[in-house]
Amino acid sequence: MIEMTRIGKKSCTPLPLLKTVVLSFLLCNSYSAVSQTIEPVVDDTIYLQQGWDHHTRRTLYSTSFGSRFIPYAWFLALERSDSTAAFRDNKHMAAMGFITTVANTYNPDGLPVGLVRDSDNKNGDYIGLTCAACHTGQVMINGKRIRIDGGQALINYSQFEQATLAALKATLAGDEKFSRFSQQVIASESITTLTPELLKTQLQARVAELEKHYAVNATEVPYGHGRLDAFGQIFNAIAVEALNMSENIHAPNAPTSYPVLWNASHLNVVQWNASAPNKEPGPLFQNAITALAVYGTVSVAKDTSTYPSSIRISNLGDIQKEFYQLTAPQWPIEIAGALDANKIAAGKKLYDQHCLQCHAIVNPVDKSRKIQAVLTPVTEVGTDPLMVNNFINHKVKSGVLEGKKSLVFFGDKLPAETSALDLVTHTATAALLNQPWQTFKAVFTQYRATDDPPEQTVYNSYKARPINGIWASAPYLHNGSVPSIYDLLLPAVQRPVTFYVGNIELDLVKLGHVYTKAANTSFFDTRLLGNSNAGHEYGTQLSDAERWALIEYVKSL
Repeated sequence: MIEMTRIGKKSCTPLPLLKTVVLSFLLCNSYSAVSQTIEPVVDDTIYLQQGWDHHTRRTLYSTSFGSRFIPYAWFLALERSDSTAAFRDNKHMAAMGFITTVANTYNPDGLPVGLVRDSDNKNGDYIGLTCAACHTGQVMINGKRIRIDGGQALINYSQFEQATLAALKATLAGDEKFSRFSQQVIASESITTLTPELLKTQLQARVAELEKHYAVNATEVPYGHGRLDAFGQIFNAIAVEALNMSENIHAPNAPTSYPVLWNASHLNVVQWNASAPNKEPGPLFQNAITALAVYGTVSVAKDTSTYPSSIRISNLGDIQKEFYQLTAPQWPIEIAGALDANKIAAGKKLYDQHCLQCHAIVNPVDKSRKIQAVLTPVTEVGTDPLMVNNFINHKVKSGVLEGKKSLVFFGDKLPAETSALDLVTHTATAALLNQPWQTFKAVFTQYRATDDPPEQTVYNSYKARPINGIWASAPYLHNGSVPSIYDLLLPAVQRPVTFYVGNIELDLVKLGHVYTKAANTSFFDTRLLGNSNAGHEYGTQLSDAERWALIEYVKSL
C-alpha cells in the first residue's frame, strides 16, 4: 500500500469537444531536460502506490507544457519585496502553498513541484507552471508527510502572482536590490550584450505587463489556497489580452478547487461543469487551453489561419499518457491506523442507499476502466451556481476573429458577438494546427478509448465522479466550500460558515484538513460571492453514528 520511497536530497480544461473537428487536420518542439537517473532513497516524504514509479513521477514534475511567467534567471536572482532573502526560498514558497523540494538530477535548481524551466529559442529560458503545480497534493498524518500524486494542490495562486509582482517592483525601486539582482542575472546570461540599463528596461516592461494582466483578472473575493477560476482567466487571456479588447473583461470570480486527476483520463467528460468531452482529440485541446491559461502565449492575427504559441504539444501527449496510469491513493493504514470492518460494512449499506446513484464504485487499478460521470443540474444539486452561470452567460466581442470559421477550416463563421468559449475553441484549434505534426503525434501518443460524452446543449450541471481517494482531497464541493466529509453530511445550515484553508494536517476523524486558524492559511467565508456551501444535501438526515460509519467506508474506497 505504501512505497517507503525517499527522494534524494542531493539531488487539464477545459472545453467542449470540437463538435465536427476532422482528426486528419490534427496532423512540439519537444523539450526535455530531465535525467534518466534514478535518485537514491534518502528523503522523508512518503509516496503511496499510485501506479507511477519514481522516474515517471519526477519526469512529470519537471515537464513543461509551455508556460512562461518570467525569465528563469530573474526568478533565481529575485529577492522578496520586504527583505534580501531569496524569493524562491523554500520557506517562502511553502507559505504560498507550494510543495518544496531539494535539488536532484531531474530538478537541478530544486524548484518547488509545479515550477519548471522552459526554453525559448528567441528569448532565453523562462520559469513557468506545469500540471503538477495544481494537481499534486500532500497531507500530514501523525507527523508523516505524504505526497499525493494527481491530488488537489493548496497553492495560493493569486498570492504567488502578487508577491512576484511586488518583488519585481521593489527590485526596480531599490538601487542596492537592483544592483544585486542585475549582477546575478547578467553573470548567468550567455548574452554578453545585456547591460544593467537594458535589464532595467526589460524589467519595467514585464512589470507593466503583469500589472495589466492582474488588473484584467481582478476579483473582489480572493481565491485563497487551493482555488482558481481557470475558465474565467482563460476567457480573459483570449477575449481580452490576445485580442487586445478591454471591453471583453469579465471578472474571473468563480474559483473552483483544483480537481484530482486519478480518474480524469477515464471519464467520459471532465471539468466541474462537465463541459469537456473526453474523447480524442478533446483531452489535447483541454490541456492546450490549460497551458494558455497559466502564462502560455499565443499570437492571434486577422490575416493568418493558424497561430503560433508557446504550447509544448508533444509534452502534452506524454503527460496525458502517463496520467492514464495514475490510480487513487489508498488509505495508509500503516500511518493513519486500521479501519473498522464493522463500520465499513454498515457504511457500505448507507453508501449504496444515499451515494451510489451518483458516485459509482470503480476498480481503481483497471487501466482500461471507462467511467461515465453523472450530471446533476445546478438547480437540483443546489450548490453555488456562479461557475455554471458564468460559463453559460459570458458573451464577448469577436474583434479580429469576426468572420473566421469557428474550427479554423470548418464550422460556422464567428459573429461580431459570441460566447467566450467559441473564441477559446477557435484559438486553441488554430494553435494546434500551427504545429500539425506535433499535434498528430500527441493525439496518437495519448489516445485511450473512453465512453461517449452525454449530449448537451447547455452546460448547466455539475459532474459527480467516483470518490475513491477522496480522503486526500479536502476541501469539498466544486468551490471548496466545505472543509470535511463530516461537514458535508450535515444539512447546509449546520456546516461551518467560515474556516481556514492551507493546513495540510489531516483530520482523521472528520476526514478533511484541520481547518482552524494557523500560519500560512487563508480565510474562507461562505457568505461571499461564489463561496456558498449550500446544496448537495444527500444523506444529511443520517444519525451521527451513521455518519461515522459512512465516513469509515469512504476512507476505504
